[in-house]
Amino acid sequence: MGSSSSALSRASSSRPSAESFSKRATPEKGDGLTELDSLLHSPPPLYSGSPGDAEAPPPPPGAAGPAAGLPRVRPLLYLSHFTSQWTERSWEFTIVLLLTFISPPEHALFLVSSYGLFTELVNLLVMPAVGAYIDASPRLSAFRVILLGQNSSVIIASLACFLLVSSKDDADDAGVAYSLLNHRNLYLIVAVHIAGALATLFSAGSTVSIEKDWVPQISSTTPDPSAWLTDTNVIMRQIDLSCKILAPAFAGGVVAWYQDDLRGACVVMSVFNVSTICVEWMCTAAIYKRCSALNSPKEPPTPGKKEPAGGGGSFFGSLALFFGEPTALPGLALSILYMNVMSYGSIMTAYVAWRGMSPPLIGFTRGISATIGLLGTLAFKWSSAYLSLPVAGMYSIIWQAIALGVSVGGCFVGDAPTSLAMLIIGVAASRIGLWSFDMSVSQMMQESVPEKIRGRVGSVQTALCSFFSAISYILGLVWSAPETFTVVVVISYGGVLMALMCFATFYLGRGRSMEFS
Repeated sequence: MGSSSSALSRASSSRPSAESFSKRATPEKGDGLTELDSLLHSPPPLYSGSPGDAEAPPPPPGAAGPAAGLPRVRPLLYLSHFTSQWTERSWEFTIVLLLTFISPPEHALFLVSSYGLFTELVNLLVMPAVGAYIDASPRLSAFRVILLGQNSSVIIASLACFLLVSSKDDADDAGVAYSLLNHRNLYLIVAVHIAGALATLFSAGSTVSIEKDWVPQISSTTPDPSAWLTDTNVIMRQIDLSCKILAPAFAGGVVAWYQDDLRGACVVMSVFNVSTICVEWMCTAAIYKRCSALNSPKEPPTPGKKEPAGGGGSFFGSLALFFGEPTALPGLALSILYMNVMSYGSIMTAYVAWRGMSPPLIGFTRGISATIGLLGTLAFKWSSAYLSLPVAGMYSIIWQAIALGVSVGGCFVGDAPTSLAMLIIGVAASRIGLWSFDMSVSQMMQESVPEKIRGRVGSVQTALCSFFSAISYILGLVWSAPETFTVVVVISYGGVLMALMCFATFYLGRGRSMEFS
């Protein structure tokens, strides 16, 4: 850990050094206090007032806590994030139910699987271009274009689902066989796949824009960027997990209300998306206006440092940028975890249903698992207060590997109730390690990635997650018989161990010599 003077310089910097990550330093008396007084008398500009207003005076010497006006931004940030996540989770659940209804009974999972695989492939191939657009554009205009693209895609996909549901209902009323293979239905299915994939792509783009760029940029103007990032990341991740638990229940209620005519559910989801865009639009506009740091020119290219061909805007150029970062291995480790099917996703849900669990019990255990995941955010908050981010990440992924080892062992236990219990308990316990590890890696990347390439690096991270998630869908298609679920579990656990080795390689090598502010 450096001197108190260098620690204070890092805290006031717009971008903490990628070669200097450590536990926070506490200023000592003497020269450090003189420097602290200087910093407090001349804080970096954070908020610009209304047109014509005078700039807000700096906080008095000796003031502690975040920069003036910061509490006015966080509630807006949380409200925008809640609206975004609630809409996304509701849409994800609704589209699965609609595609299941549209599919013929003998191929009930076909459209769901093809839709999921196509969506992940689009994310993998196109997400780096979205990241390049984020880096090259003013922050507010880039976010607004992405937001409009996301909601327009949802409306188009909902309209296509509306017409497909109408086609199925008309066929049932006429007593004729319903087919997905006629030209009209095929075009509509293609429209659902393309529009739905674009909606997911733009949703990921808005997450990269806010979480990977806006949040670190705001934090860079605070007296303690790392502490501000930790607190903000914890609340935002708790919002994510809460929406993951509650939003599907809301969407399920909408679908159940219109179960006699699912066209109503399509209309409601379209209207809901249009209304939520207004909330996000106003919140981000207010944040942008109040935080002058978001309106500052982005960091210029480093003199003497050549970027990949195309400035990193191409797929391989962005990939090169990602793997050139010091936190590439942790990012790769986090991405590999998306290959894991022991997560109460669609494959595991189908398996436990085949094992005889009732739908209410599946819903209950799934909710418990997600709720336990909230403890992971608390574990991260506690551990990051006493440990460096690499150490916290190491403990977290080890915990996840141990917990999922219980689930894998359950697949080889002969007693059916015990086997199922071990699978479910291991998955639930692993959520603590998963989300704590996720937040550790995310904050390392927030603190270390240069401002000028945040969009591209963050988008490659998202694309890699989609790549490994697509592999999980492929595994489910290859070993589609429930009796072969153990094979998929073993392969998935191999991926978890691979992620552990990736992060351990980083930790034992560069990770221990790096410092985080």
